[in-house]
Amino acid sequence: MTSPAASRVRSLVAVDEGVLPYGEDAVRRVLLDVQRYHEWWPKPFAFEAREGPAQPGTRLWVAQRPLFHWVATVTAVEPERIDMTFSDGSWEGEARWTLRPVLEGTAVVHRIALDPRPLWLKVVAGRVDLARRHSRHMRAVFAALEKRLSALGEPRVPEPAPPSPPPRSGALRPA
Repeated sequence: MTSPAASRVRSLVAVDEGVLPYGEDAVRRVLLDVQRYHEWWPKPFAFEAREGPAQPGTRLWVAQRPLFHWVATVTAVEPERIDMTFSDGSWEGEARWTLRPVLEGTAVVHRIALDPRPLWLKVVAGRVDLARRHSRHMRAVFAALEKRLSALGEPRVPEPAPPSPPPRSGALRPA
């Protein structure tokens, strides 16, 4: 798959990021467990996957009822990213989950670069800020993902310790 960054310009591009207080491996396991997306992903989305965990070639049927539906096909699973293509329905394009360890846990980035397929959706996309709507929904997705990790009993990353205060100037020094 061509990297979403190197793809042609799409009419809907959105990049959303959240930091989850869980380890990268735990976050990756939940994102790859596509057969269980329906258990935690916020409504109005519905998912159906006949196989999992996700690997290249895994297909996930997605619907945002009653108007939108498409197939997400996993094209790459790497330690730091999961790539998908969207086709066969309302959207055509690419999506990517990127994971990066940070002091507070794992930074999770979701990027989409899509084109609407049906004419009516192209008209709507020209009048409504779909990237903004997508980003609003992704905030709910990140919250649901954090809740899912907690429900699975995954260990939280310890809170980082506050930095030590700098030495006071003018302090007495031993001779």
